[in-house]
Amino acid sequence: MNPEERMQRVTQLLEAEYGPEEQGETGSDDPFRTLIGCVLSHRTRDANTARAAEALFNVVTTPEEVLSLGPDELKTLIRCSGFYNQKARNITAICQDLVDNHGSTVPHNRETLMSLRGVGPKTADIVLNHAYNVPAIAVDVHVARVARRLGLADPKAGPEDVKAALEQLVPPERYRFIDNGFVRQGKEYCRKTNPRCGECPLRGVCGNPQD
Repeated sequence: MNPEERMQRVTQLLEAEYGPEEQGETGSDDPFRTLIGCVLSHRTRDANTARAAEALFNVVTTPEEVLSLGPDELKTLIRCSGFYNQKARNITAICQDLVDNHGSTVPHNRETLMSLRGVGPKTADIVLNHAYNVPAIAVDVHVARVARRLGLADPKAGPEDVKAALEQLVPPERYRFIDNGFVRQGKEYCRKTNPRCGECPLRGVCGNPQD
């Protein structure tokens, strides 16, 4: 089975498992909230990210309002996200950059997004996909792991190579479906340790079953 055939079968199995319109966690259609939410999500659980984002955006809605907060107040609002000192510094730097250089508007260019402090390829792609409807697969640890184990990317491929491989195998209108489906697979079945291979709906096409 070549990669194109394998991806076609994977897509069929994901549709059977989750439905053809599985959207997963789509974030916000507000570019600023999406961007800051991604920063808050780094190295933390989804529930804590959501709590921190709600606490912050109940108080502020714009870069200028974030900058009006004192450092301690910002840290207190996002404390439950973990690593709040570093995240507060990154959020402050991002907001200052947006105000100074982008008219307080979140850029919709990948390279420009990645020039913001603490913003990497995954965050840039999430902002583009979910806030600007620019097709992009945002490769996190789950997407990369699933793609490698399924044989859709080289076992040693880095995130950008995984992204390129996946985006060549599906049409742009399916990027979000594949992205969210792979994230869900990585969390529910294709875990880094103790994967649930025996229950995985993709077991029949997996190139690297773990049991």
